Amino acid sequence: MKNCLITLICSCLSLGLIAQVEVSGQLFDQNNEPLPGAHISLMHPWGEVLKATSSESNGRFKLKGIPRGGYKVRISFIGYSDYMGEVSVKDQNVNIGRIRLSDQTVELEGVEVKDKLPLATQQGDTTQYNADAFKTLSDASAEELIEKMPGVVVESGKVQAQGEDVKEVLVDGQPFFGSDPMAALRNLPAEVIDKIQVFDRASDQSTFTGFNDGETTKTINIITKTNRRNGQFGKVHGAYGTDERYSGGGNLSLFNGKQRISIIGQSNNVNQQNFSTEDLLGVVGSSGNSRRGFGRRGGRRGRQSSGTSVNDFLVEQQGGVARTHAFGLNYSDRWGSKTNLSGSYFFNQSKNESLEDLNQAFVSTEGSDEVYTENNQSIATNSNHRLNLRIEHRLDSANSIIFTPRMSIQLNDGRSNTQGSWLANEQLLSQTSNLYQSDLSALNFSGNLLFRHRFAKNRRTLSISLGSGLNSKDGDSQLRSESQFFTHSPDSDTLDQLAVLDNSGWNFSSNISYTEPIGQRSMLMLNYRFSQQRDRSDQETFDFSEDAEGYSDLNIPLSNLYESDFTTQRLGVSFNFRQRSLVIMTRANVQWSQLRSDQKFPTAFDFRQTYINFLPFAMLRYNFSRKENIRIVYRSSVSQPSIEQLQEILDNSNPLQLSIGNSQLNPAVQHRLFSRYSRNNPDKATVFYLLLSASYTSDYLTSNTFLQETDNPIFDNLQLEPGTQLTQSINTDGYWNLRFYTTYGFPLKRLKSNLNIDLSTTYTRNPGKVNDVLNYSNNSNIKGGLVLSSNISEKLDFTLSWRPAFNLVKNSLLSESDNRYFSQNSRIKLGWVLGPGIVWRTNLTHQYYDGLSEGFDQNYWLWNMSIGKKLFKNELGEIAISVFDLLNQNNSISRNINEIYIEDIRTNVLQRYFMLTFTYNFRNFNIGKKPYEEPKRDDRPFFMR
Repeated sequence: MKNCLITLICSCLSLGLIAQVEVSGQLFDQNNEPLPGAHISLMHPWGEVLKATSSESNGRFKLKGIPRGGYKVRISFIGYSDYMGEVSVKDQNVNIGRIRLSDQTVELEGVEVKDKLPLATQQGDTTQYNADAFKTLSDASAEELIEKMPGVVVESGKVQAQGEDVKEVLVDGQPFFGSDPMAALRNLPAEVIDKIQVFDRASDQSTFTGFNDGETTKTINIITKTNRRNGQFGKVHGAYGTDERYSGGGNLSLFNGKQRISIIGQSNNVNQQNFSTEDLLGVVGSSGNSRRGFGRRGGRRGRQSSGTSVNDFLVEQQGGVARTHAFGLNYSDRWGSKTNLSGSYFFNQSKNESLEDLNQAFVSTEGSDEVYTENNQSIATNSNHRLNLRIEHRLDSANSIIFTPRMSIQLNDGRSNTQGSWLANEQLLSQTSNLYQSDLSALNFSGNLLFRHRFAKNRRTLSISLGSGLNSKDGDSQLRSESQFFTHSPDSDTLDQLAVLDNSGWNFSSNISYTEPIGQRSMLMLNYRFSQQRDRSDQETFDFSEDAEGYSDLNIPLSNLYESDFTTQRLGVSFNFRQRSLVIMTRANVQWSQLRSDQKFPTAFDFRQTYINFLPFAMLRYNFSRKENIRIVYRSSVSQPSIEQLQEILDNSNPLQLSIGNSQLNPAVQHRLFSRYSRNNPDKATVFYLLLSASYTSDYLTSNTFLQETDNPIFDNLQLEPGTQLTQSINTDGYWNLRFYTTYGFPLKRLKSNLNIDLSTTYTRNPGKVNDVLNYSNNSNIKGGLVLSSNISEKLDFTLSWRPAFNLVKNSLLSESDNRYFSQNSRIKLGWVLGPGIVWRTNLTHQYYDGLSEGFDQNYWLWNMSIGKKLFKNELGEIAISVFDLLNQNNSISRNINEIYIEDIRTNVLQRYFMLTFTYNFRNFNIGKKPYEEPKRDDRPFFMR
């Protein structure tokens, strides 16, 4: 680190002292005749032209006064294809020799001249995009580059590739800022990128054995250019605007061969947020069900079968107005010849102020129109520390270990004021006004140790994996509410309560795999896995006592001491057949599991249930050619209910919408069939993907919701007021999910642009109960997309997109609850270099909704625009004036659908403001130093490499 900083300082001080030299060469045609009048440009890596000239009558050209550094050489001549080359300038004149303009790639004396690159190529299961085939502005980020690539969609803070969410981004094969894809894409400049690889990353143990366990992660690997792997680069920016809006931050990357250090930071009050799932303690629950003590706001339930879920909160702007401070550090290096290390630390603190209107339309058994409406004002401060580490050490030629620890600490301080009302056929049933405050903290630690051994006999291996984790959540929450009920005789209820929460848990797992070769192409694997997860929840709720002038009266129905234990043992045998074009894998697993629920207070009971499941797995991959392949996977799995779903304690954080767990829940068993067809044609620069998937879940974890009209005895047993709703966790069969997705990308040569077309349709059947009566919510969704992205030049960059979506909901219980709605998102994004150093950027988005709840349909435009002037040598600086929401129409609308209701939400957002921004990019690449060569990706198992 110290050496890198010294290098950076010395390089900056010596910029004006470097000797300037000349670059020369000679051009010929295919018949070795000189080419006079050809245009030669010498450009900086970010696309700015430094020098330009024309070849003489004998084909010779000369560019004088060139500073030391690395440059691109572009040669163009009418009737011939353009060629690109790279040249390294040191302290002496450079003659790049004889260059013949032809259709073949030529390498001369360190200069690589390239023909027009294909958009993408297929390498086994890996799709590889060529970054040089996509033109962006000189200061573009990796995010702006990747959204041009066929099959890749960047939307709402998420990256999707080939129809699946990207969970991890690697840089030259090494993790980059943990599992935050956008942290990498927004902080790497496009100019350092050579290739983008998209693939399904298997676990380390699966990679070693060659037997895929089905647990893959959609991953993007960014391969940097070899001459950009030594040096320092990054940018800093600061902005201030109207309404006291401000934004400041930057990133710095220090690349020294295999050693990589990257630092990011930001502070702003314009909703630029760096959220991950763990950053949202106090906003959503840890396992899906939002429970009291975990910061539940109002009447919204955390688990939803479709729509916004906890996994949607990655890094994009959320509803409300937020002030954020964030800092991140990423480090990777190779220590000696045997150890690779990578790690990251990330801190995020965000204070979010939100105003929210909510409308929930419920499925009813009596044909009544039951609606819950809510107005919520909240303010929450979330602080999060995350630390990730990966150490891979090769003990000797036959043995290696991988250790991957992870830790996070979360703190939340929040309060909300909720006004909620229940209506049936527009008649008021009940209403509540409550104030909820929470002060919570959580700690999560996990680690996995993998030992890998190769025997002397080829393909005979042994691997042992040990994993463990600890978690704790503690804090307190306070509820003050006044509720009125009008169902029968008018009544009211006042609550003033303090809840103290102490949750803790641990888990342990071990996995042993042994592989044995069978002939030349087949292998057998024996596998045994043991795992145990134990959770403990201790919650005490106290009512305010006027006599004691404090919270001293224990509320027994809202207090409990509960423990759950889930233990599994799984034995499996697998077969693998592999040849050049065909891979077949089958596995038969038998799993024994036991779920124990033990409540010690307020009433003691002990529930135990043992399950035996047969869990098959099968995979087929066939390569029709190097351009075309198909992959089919069938997988079955078991997921246990969370402790929040199991414990039978009443959650009354919204007195009108109550919830309670169920200690007799069973684990859910899922069966999933997935297939993907890929075809890349480098000759025509086309990309095509087709994805089909289907899943079925038995003992699906869902809910039984009791509405106002029910006379179920559970209300009397829990001593609940009429006019409230109660939701209880249950199991039921019948969950289905079917999905189709296809995308086709191809160039439009006349427009010098790329067009990407995608279409997806999803059918989901969500089972649930309303007043003990089973309802199937059948949700059909059709989405389309057209994206036209420019590939004209580095001075003009535009993206036009249109994304319509149609949704139809049909309920088996009552057809009057059916619903259909339409949404459309259109966008024009443009960056244009108007003249010397003048850059105009605009982003115009149109959002349209039809079919939402009354008052929620929207038709608005969001227009952001800026104009900037490049400054300093090489135009590394820029000062710009920008406006956000020029038309002052910004809005935030979302819809969520599950088995018993359709929910529409409107949240406050930032509207029009102006800002003055200064940005400075710094680049210092040690072109002359021998670059660090990253090993090529290899889809073969570890032992076959």
